[in-house]
Amino acid sequence: MRKKYYVNSLIVVLLMSLFRFLPPFGSMTTLGMTVLGIFLGALWGWITCDMIWPSVLSLIMLGFTAYTDNVSAAFTSTISNGTIQLILWLLVFSALLTTTGISKWFVTKLIRSKLCSGHPWRLSLVLCLAVWICAAFGAGFAAILLSWQFVYTICAQVGYTKNDKWPKMMVCSIVFFNALGALLLPFQGGVVANYGFLSNASGGAWASYNYVQYLCFSLLFSVVTMAVYLLLLRFVVRPDVSRLKEKIQVEDVEALNTRQKMALWALAALFILTILPSCLPAGAAKDFLNRLGTTACVLGLVAFITFLRDKDGKPYFTFKELANNGIAWPLIFMVATATTMGGALSSADTGFTSTVTSLFAPILANASPYTCAAVIAIATLALTNVINNTVAAAIMIPVMYPFATELGINPLMMTALICFCANCGLLLPCASPAGAMLHGNKEWVSTKEVEIHSLLGILALALTAICVGIPLGNLIFQ
Repeated sequence: MRKKYYVNSLIVVLLMSLFRFLPPFGSMTTLGMTVLGIFLGALWGWITCDMIWPSVLSLIMLGFTAYTDNVSAAFTSTISNGTIQLILWLLVFSALLTTTGISKWFVTKLIRSKLCSGHPWRLSLVLCLAVWICAAFGAGFAAILLSWQFVYTICAQVGYTKNDKWPKMMVCSIVFFNALGALLLPFQGGVVANYGFLSNASGGAWASYNYVQYLCFSLLFSVVTMAVYLLLLRFVVRPDVSRLKEKIQVEDVEALNTRQKMALWALAALFILTILPSCLPAGAAKDFLNRLGTTACVLGLVAFITFLRDKDGKPYFTFKELANNGIAWPLIFMVATATTMGGALSSADTGFTSTVTSLFAPILANASPYTCAAVIAIATLALTNVINNTVAAAIMIPVMYPFATELGINPLMMTALICFCANCGLLLPCASPAGAMLHGNKEWVSTKEVEIHSLLGILALALTAICVGIPLGNLIFQ
């Protein structure tokens, strides 16, 4: 294992250092070959080694190219990026939900409801919906682990074994619903990052997006995708659910404590502050909120929460507690680097975008806008299951943009579609953190079973994207 790690590390260094000496292809320039080599090296490092040191090395290497003035400029471009700042503070904010146990309270409440008692498919759906909702509020990974435990407990009660279809289906379905929920709200880190990629690719021409439009799209798209996926499970996987007609016993839930109530109020305030500017008519209030911005709203709420004290004068939350539990530094390093490298690759001086565009040109030369959107959605789904989901979006959004502008496709709609397609990386463990969790659960699902359920999820998402997502997006994003 140690030898393999160092071999992969050597491949990272060789790609970043020597790829530039290969003959340029397509419209690639010398700068383009250099930047592409650095990006491929970082990608290989993210997949096989680590998130942090390949990111740092790639930024150092980028600082020695003609794209930036020096190494400091390369690092400054990541730190000063508004998208990265917003993601950083959103992660801090999300710790309000993960540290207070809101996700466990929510899942338990749903399972104890009369809706699920004696109804196997309702119970299955509610378990998945609990993860979907928790993922929307930044607690997806905690909800996955918690819901898995609920599945194991249910299996022990009703007599399911690890060889039965229902627990295997649920273990995989929970992760798929997490992937959908992670993109439900317009101010989530992944959504903000992808629209940041669009802003870079368009040179700032599409620097903002309407939160209400995105929320409408994501809600409807998610619901249809879930319905298609559940139909595939019911009629293709066909698990035996007869044992689930028994009553499931779960522990009682306690009333919300003060910290949990504060976390929910903060979440409601964030939702209102970010959605409200899109709903208000032109005027002083709308101008004020637009000038304030989402980043200031998030950080302001965090500051206010840490300002409050209990009756003993002690803080309910400390910034250190939230930062330590919320900030995922490997994710920050990778997204920051992917954003910077994506901007470098898509710059006119590299020739990368025109080269990739020429590869799609024979397919899309005489294509309609609908066909173009469908091809890009399918290509994103295929790519994200081979490489990391963030990187897939960082590649496909700059590729999408010139076709969208040429054919009159709304880039905001396409970016929303790519958001969902790029986040369904479950086929391989390297495709996403959730995919790695799923493949790591060898006790309940084998690699073959993960692949089968992942392909069903990919099929459901592809059908929804082509049949519903594109026409729905065109209707909403006007």
